[in-house]
Amino acid sequence: MESTAASIFSSQKRPYFIVLLLAIVLNVAGIGIKFFTDDGALYSALARSMAQSNNFTDLMYHGADWLDKPHFPFWIIAISFKIFGINTFAYKLPALLFFFMSVAYTYKLAKKFYGDETAIIAILILLTAQHSVMSNTDVRAEPYIMGLLMGAVYYFYKVKERFSMANVLLASIFTACAVMTKGIYLLIPIGAAIIGDYLFKGNIKGVFHWKWLLSFILVVIFTLPEIYSVYTQFDLHPEKVVFGRTRISGIHWFLWDSQFGRFNNNGYITNTHGDKLFFVHTLLWAFAPWAIILFCALYATVRKMIKGITQPEYLCISGSVLMLLIFSASKFQLPFYTNILFPFFAIITAVFISSLKAGAGLKFFKITQYIMTGLLLVAVIVLNFIFAPECWPVFVLLIAGFIGLSIYIYKKPTQIYQPVFLFTCAVSVLVNAYLVTVAYPIIVDYRGDLSAAEYLNQNYPRQKVSAAVLSNTFDFYYKGEVAYTNVDAILKTDSLKSRIIVADEKAVAELKNKGIAYTIIKAFHDFPHENLSLPFIIKKKRNTTLDQFYLIRIR
Repeated sequence: MESTAASIFSSQKRPYFIVLLLAIVLNVAGIGIKFFTDDGALYSALARSMAQSNNFTDLMYHGADWLDKPHFPFWIIAISFKIFGINTFAYKLPALLFFFMSVAYTYKLAKKFYGDETAIIAILILLTAQHSVMSNTDVRAEPYIMGLLMGAVYYFYKVKERFSMANVLLASIFTACAVMTKGIYLLIPIGAAIIGDYLFKGNIKGVFHWKWLLSFILVVIFTLPEIYSVYTQFDLHPEKVVFGRTRISGIHWFLWDSQFGRFNNNGYITNTHGDKLFFVHTLLWAFAPWAIILFCALYATVRKMIKGITQPEYLCISGSVLMLLIFSASKFQLPFYTNILFPFFAIITAVFISSLKAGAGLKFFKITQYIMTGLLLVAVIVLNFIFAPECWPVFVLLIAGFIGLSIYIYKKPTQIYQPVFLFTCAVSVLVNAYLVTVAYPIIVDYRGDLSAAEYLNQNYPRQKVSAAVLSNTFDFYYKGEVAYTNVDAILKTDSLKSRIIVADEKAVAELKNKGIAYTIIKAFHDFPHENLSLPFIIKKKRNTTLDQFYLIRIR
């Protein structure tokens, strides 16, 4: 990356460097924000169990066998926990490193085919895409996949150019780790990228070269740790009950049910709905502020291919479009699924932007981006006044910094598209800086389970408590011993009944119905949903959306 640094430090590219530095800081800034959705807390609990037990083959959740995701991210998080302790920082750090690995390989791949400036544009798009930044605060598996997928494609392309055992090993290791992160469906974008490049360049024979058989064998070998882990945990123990059934095969689940069972909607976990256009309208906000230009870039690229205009590479279009179509055909649709395709999308979009010349194309780019950025600016201004009007000093500072950056961006552009492009990046930085410094911390404040854990840590350190509700967030942050059970079990057991009891509104209502007298030690406001509602966003109406989370004692 030394050549990268040298190129962006040059005087012509200094505006790119300033915005790039801000975008990097922005993506790191959320590393200390505590969990405000359940997935991060759940994954942390699984990795913590692994780290504390030194059992790296079994995924255990409160003493029960857990079968929903492969092992690789949990191995990495568990190692991080052992090095840095069990905390939010240690959970998020590895994912951030893998995300920046995707940034590095996006740059390398784009520079190889399109030059330095296009590569810088590509990584700025990747760093400022809305769901990229959000996913580096609310961390799931996607940052791991992004880094591994781009590393695999990069090194497999080098193998395509010229056989090298080192590149084969690197590509195969990255691919195997990607498979051990989310399943064998990740062979599709990796394989489609390389095979598509062969086919569209008219070299069908190259697909059947012996080096690809060697690569496949190595991927299988490097995936054996996952096979071994699920085999020893489940296949060797047919008596275990998982998904309400016995005789569950971990290997069959890993190779089929975890992915194709979901796609066909006939696995252990099913879904009842699916919208074929879900990811199209999801990308409008998830890949904002670049979504419209992305759609234009996809159209332009496919149009050139249909006309027979030779492209420098077909990796990005082949790897992304096929996977997007598969996602859209599946009934399992979550907004963060498409994140793994963002590096491909970033390169495709960057190529389109860097090819703009004076004329209709540039005019369309300017109009589109000024509309998108205008909408985002209006949104963040309105959000400040209805969501957190008391935070106006922070908002004013952010706006002042944004205005200063914008003036600098428009001073001495070196390309006709540069001011609008960098201004778009600056707007994304502003919006997400507001989310990281104001919005997310406020949302965290309305997690009653987290507030209860912190209150107990401060006022009743290391005390044994009973929990009538299972909260992954409370479980992760409370440092004392917890017995997770239900109201009936607590009332029947004197040792559990005499402790402080953690309860939600449902548990408290159950106590009232049973005529059990209790004393409230502390009650905490709780917004019990992951998706924000409009009444919650509007501060004056927020109280109407809140439940209570309680610490109580039985009298």
